Amino acid sequence: MTTRETLKLSVGELVAFSCRRGDLMADAPAGPTAQEGIRAHQRLQKKRPAGSEAEYRLQVACPLDGQTVQLSGRVDILHPQQDLHRPAQLDEIKTTYCTPDKLPEAVRDLHWAQLKIYGFCYLLQRQEETGKRPAPQDRLLLQMLWYNLKQKKSHPERREFNWPELEDFAHNAMRTYLNWHHAWQQHRLAVRTSARALEFPFPDYRPGQRELAIAAYRCLRDGGELVVEAPTGIGKTVSTLFPAVKALGEDHLDQLVYLTAKNSGRQVVRETTARLQALGLALSLLEIQAKDKTCACRQGLCSPDADGICPRTVGFFDRLPQARQRLLGVSRLTPDTLAKVADEFQLCPFELSLQMLPWVDLVVCDFNYVFDPLVRLNSLQTGDRRRALLVDEAHNLSERARGMYTAELTRKESRQAARDCTGLPTLRRSIQALVRALDQWVGERTDAERFAAGADRDNTEVWVSPLTNPPTQNADAKHVQRPESVMMAAHKVMATVSQMWEQSQPPPEEIREWLHNLYRFLTIIGLPALQHRCLTRRAHPDTPWQKQALKLFCLNAAEYLQQCYQHFQGVILFSATLRPAGYILPQLGVAADAPYFALPSPFVPEQMGTFLCPFVDTRYRARDSAADALVDLIARVYQSRPGNYLVFFPSYRFLQQVAERFSAQHPQVDIIQQTAAAGELERAAFLERFSENRRSLGFAIMGGIFGEGIDYVGEQLVGCILAGVGLPQISEEQELLRHAMASTGGNGFDIAYRYPGLTRVLQAAGRVIRTETDRGVVILADTRFAEPFYQPLLPAHWRLQTCATGEALSNALGNFWASAKGIDLAPTLRAEVE
Repeated sequence: MTTRETLKLSVGELVAFSCRRGDLMADAPAGPTAQEGIRAHQRLQKKRPAGSEAEYRLQVACPLDGQTVQLSGRVDILHPQQDLHRPAQLDEIKTTYCTPDKLPEAVRDLHWAQLKIYGFCYLLQRQEETGKRPAPQDRLLLQMLWYNLKQKKSHPERREFNWPELEDFAHNAMRTYLNWHHAWQQHRLAVRTSARALEFPFPDYRPGQRELAIAAYRCLRDGGELVVEAPTGIGKTVSTLFPAVKALGEDHLDQLVYLTAKNSGRQVVRETTARLQALGLALSLLEIQAKDKTCACRQGLCSPDADGICPRTVGFFDRLPQARQRLLGVSRLTPDTLAKVADEFQLCPFELSLQMLPWVDLVVCDFNYVFDPLVRLNSLQTGDRRRALLVDEAHNLSERARGMYTAELTRKESRQAARDCTGLPTLRRSIQALVRALDQWVGERTDAERFAAGADRDNTEVWVSPLTNPPTQNADAKHVQRPESVMMAAHKVMATVSQMWEQSQPPPEEIREWLHNLYRFLTIIGLPALQHRCLTRRAHPDTPWQKQALKLFCLNAAEYLQQCYQHFQGVILFSATLRPAGYILPQLGVAADAPYFALPSPFVPEQMGTFLCPFVDTRYRARDSAADALVDLIARVYQSRPGNYLVFFPSYRFLQQVAERFSAQHPQVDIIQQTAAAGELERAAFLERFSENRRSLGFAIMGGIFGEGIDYVGEQLVGCILAGVGLPQISEEQELLRHAMASTGGNGFDIAYRYPGLTRVLQAAGRVIRTETDRGVVILADTRFAEPFYQPLLPAHWRLQTCATGEALSNALGNFWASAKGIDLAPTLRAEVE
């Protein structure tokens, strides 16, 4: 057999793929942290005897079945052979919260598999150093050191192996991996060949589309970051995905990762990929769906046993290889496809999707799988694979990322978690200690520290402090700014929980979400504190129902985003609304010299009528009169050309106020309202009303699900009305942002309020014109749109007409619709709302 190119493989990769057997261990919210593990390793390594070596490097080349495999790794401690009577010894250190006899057998076997591969590498490396091949009688001592962090005690286990035993074990593991690797390489060859031959899937490029595709290809080929504001209709998905596929074909990339914030975005990626695959592309797509929507237990498709163990996790890794083989090279691994194969092999569908993640060409998932410190998938950020990161709807990224790096603990939820731990006294006591620490922290705050923007609002006290302590070691407790006692109590809770997980005793399902929040709290408080503030709230302080909350609030996640970008060869962030550049770029965490493209709209200006109505004032103090003015305005817009319209509001309260008055004055018009607690069925029912040949008037929230990421094509939407400039609601968090941005020399009000509001407005307006044949209207109903701040930021292709009165608006709308061919302005339609 012809020798192939050397395959470089770490011992960890080999063991994880080839040696894992038995049950899938449920993911604990926390185990020993990396810092705890490092400290334990260093402590034990310092105690090693003279002559031994720590972090001993191993790297060997092993020819096997016509393929050379280069294995590499570091063993924790090497004890060289001292005499002929005692062989050399390798030690591997593993940190736990329990004694090794409490660990599941599958975990222990995996640890020993890693150490045996290390032993094979050591003896082979000695051959390369001495020129003497290992003999069958050559022996090696292997010692597993399980270090119990709770007991602060080592539990050693030593075994002796000869060379044939280690060689046979390592060769079997490598053959398992090589068989898979060769099949994977055949698939990769087919992908590259078909990608090189792929043509653009449309007859022509839209205006700006070719420029975007070229810039995207260069970014992914050469590396770096690219930010693109690409207006609605330009075809952002195909304009970024097609050049990414071409870079894959030219061997500049190994894998594509496409992030989108909404389900509708994933649907567009599926459709675009299917179009490319229909032209011959052999690429495989994996769509990762949230665990709550995928897990068979949470979907009611299987039932955990009395100990809370899902039957699909028992023997998971014994059945995985067959399922993995079945899915290799499948063109579209959607949740439905994965569910069918998972059912066939009785595997957890969500975990199956994660196991397939390294073995597909295109991964489509939500932002959190790359950026969230708790959820992100390490397999997307490890190894030496060259990956491209394509971030759609990037206007949502900065706010979403701030949420990912924000954590909150509440007294009410913590007390409930303790009550849910009946029958688990150790865990219950640790949670109760956390509640007491939270009480102590809140009780130590002083009136002088109160945050003025939140004081006395709804009988709530608010304190804000940086996550740092004053320089003096003997500072008064009331002036300590970092909640150390809360953090220590939280660590004790997680240590108890981790010990339970290691012993296959999951904590109660009722506290799953609370534990997730607690782990986020510990993760965030362990980060550099520069971009965080500690926000303490106490509501109804003099009552038995007093509420307390401790929030670690992230002011700007740009630094954390930049750290994530470093794992990708090329990063492209794009959206229809990324303006102005001076505001967007610092929020997204891209390099200061990253290219920024603002592409023109592909549609002709005559397709959309844009009308400014400064006679409406939607500011809070004018809401009552604004409601009457809006009712008249909405009626005039609908009367000008009845069809499907959306009216967007800054709040549910204002929405309901206007909806009630409109229904009272125009009962013959059927309206539908977005509700705050709408589920998926209600959302689907709302969207179903906006079909062709309907006349639906929808009232929705700016920045909500109906104002972003949905294509209302043709007659599905003929106009939208923006009731206000979309400013976020005033809150302690927004005020903190405003103050923080102002302290760094920026305009805090613009950054915290006006720019995010503008993004909501432009996103909602972008729902109206989606194709070359659409025609529609956008109404800007607020006097503030006429201010100098907003005028330069509105899209260049908008032909804004100012209407000083309602009558002027009716005339302008009549002229616009009359200019559209085939539009019937019969009196019967115009009279519909009269």
